[in-house]
Amino acid sequence: MAVMARTIREVLGERVVILRRRRGFSQPELAHQAGMSVTTLNRVENAHQSLYMEKVVSLAKALGTTADYLLGLSDDPDDESALVAVVAVA
Repeated sequence: MAVMARTIREVLGERVVILRRRRGFSQPELAHQAGMSVTTLNRVENAHQSLYMEKVVSLAKALGTTADYLLGLSDDPDDESALVAVVAVA
C-alpha cells in the first residue's frame, strides 16, 4: 500500500497548530497578530484554505518562525538565521 504525500496545506495547517499551542496563542490572538480572521485561521489549520505568500509570512512572524518551516521546506522552527532574513525582507 502506497503512502500518500501530505499536501502543503496539510503541512502548513499542522505546523501552525503546533506552534500556536507551543507559543500559548489562542486562535483569536494569533489571527489578530497575523492580520486575518479567526475563520480564515481555522480553515488554514484544518487544511481547507490556501494563503497568499504575504499571509504565510505574517503567520511566520507572529509565530516567531520562518515561512520555510511553515511550508515544510525546513524542519527547524527556530532557525534564527532564516528568521532574520524573513524579517529583513518583509
